[in-house]
Amino acid sequence: MARIGDFASGAEPIGPDTPGAHVFERFEQEPDTLAIAVVDADRRPVGLVERNAFTLRMAAEFGRALYARRPASSFMDPSPRVLDADADAETLFETIDAANLGALLNGFVVVSGGRYAGVGAGVHLLQAVSAIHRKRAQTPLNGVLGVAALMERELTQDALRPYVRTILDSGQSLLRLLTDALDMSRAEAGLMTFETGVVSLGAVARDLGALWEPRAAEKSLALAVSCDIDGAEHVDTDEVRLKQLLNNLIGNAIKFTPSGQIAVHIAARAEAGDAVLTVTVDDSGPGIAEDTAATIFDPFNTGRAGREGAGAGLGLAICRQIVERMNGRIGVARSPRGGARFAFDLRLPLAVAAAATEAAPAAPTPHETLHVLVVDDNATNRFVAAKVLELFGCTSETAENGQQAVERVQQARFDLILMDVKMPVMDGVEATRAIRALPGPVASLPILALTANADPRDEADYLAAGMDGVAQKPIQPDVLLDAIRRVLSATASDEAAQAA
Repeated sequence: MARIGDFASGAEPIGPDTPGAHVFERFEQEPDTLAIAVVDADRRPVGLVERNAFTLRMAAEFGRALYARRPASSFMDPSPRVLDADADAETLFETIDAANLGALLNGFVVVSGGRYAGVGAGVHLLQAVSAIHRKRAQTPLNGVLGVAALMERELTQDALRPYVRTILDSGQSLLRLLTDALDMSRAEAGLMTFETGVVSLGAVARDLGALWEPRAAEKSLALAVSCDIDGAEHVDTDEVRLKQLLNNLIGNAIKFTPSGQIAVHIAARAEAGDAVLTVTVDDSGPGIAEDTAATIFDPFNTGRAGREGAGAGLGLAICRQIVERMNGRIGVARSPRGGARFAFDLRLPLAVAAAATEAAPAAPTPHETLHVLVVDDNATNRFVAAKVLELFGCTSETAENGQQAVERVQQARFDLILMDVKMPVMDGVEATRAIRALPGPVASLPILALTANADPRDEADYLAAGMDGVAQKPIQPDVLLDAIRRVLSATASDEAAQAA
């Protein structure tokens, strides 16, 4: 989860007696430094010098003569906003509500234990605030999509199905726009993270086919996913980011192709201990104009223009961010099929597949009447989760925050917890740690995180806290069922290993 400290730079502070000439020199030598904190001998903040305000002073008539020798204490802001480095980024809203956004745009000082820890820049603040706003917008949207998915499964009047499908399709499009905007905010703030591990390219291809073939079929499109990965089956990379990249490209191809076929080809060859990976996504749509191709990967470029359903123009910009962070190349050209061909190249370390393990005892399935504790501060989310579990033949109880969850698991028996992450009183991560510290069998109760946050760094934090898996909101019945089965299967494997 994002902290205030994530949006701060470690620019070296200055003392109150530092002359203006030295401050001006600092700003000239450090073009990325937008503000400099002023601290006392104990490194406690006493002021802030903001780049634009100070350089305007120096540029004025007689500015250099007036301020070059004056101490920083004479031209600093003596009452800057001071925020704690370990505070959740949500506290930015409290600060904005108490002051206003403009009060923070010129920068703010970040402290740890009362002492200087960094300075926040206005641009980073805007990225943080926009990201938090978008995450908040996802909460009611997740509820709408969850209820619509339930309606589609239980609807008995066929005449109403097109209306429900329209809600789902439109909601998913809006959710994708929000997700893309969040990812772009992370990328621009330098917060896009990568977690590497052994990845099977063959498995990635199979997953892509299973995910996208039904969606292509809804538009009467044929989707073909092919592989040529002999000798380079396993690589060391970030599977989440690789799939995000591929999903964006395939989703765009389906979206902008009115008829015909989408062809995805994954090729990898071994070379000097690495896998040279080349992926192409071809569609049979109208293609991309030459004057658009050069800027198609720029943010907010809706370059497949004029085509219905154009989004905010962030998906391809995110693709470029991911590929460039992985030291690769991405481009677009005319496809032999007459449409567009998107292609990217990556050089990834070869990896050795994990050794096959002996089959674990069969895990219980949700159809064996599991009793589940649903923990979420949002009433709609609790309702949707409980109804989905009911579809699977499970029974459930609910709690509104982590503290209630810790109390409930000590009062009643549960087979599984569905745990929201962001909650008042006690969040899901704290609650998981508290449950894992309890005496007896309850400490090993399977916990599945339910979150709208797809950032791999946060998912790693959830697992490190003791959660057994992560499922994304909005809740999709079949996806949740698969996640529950994986968690229960992993738990059964762990118990079998401990008993051996």
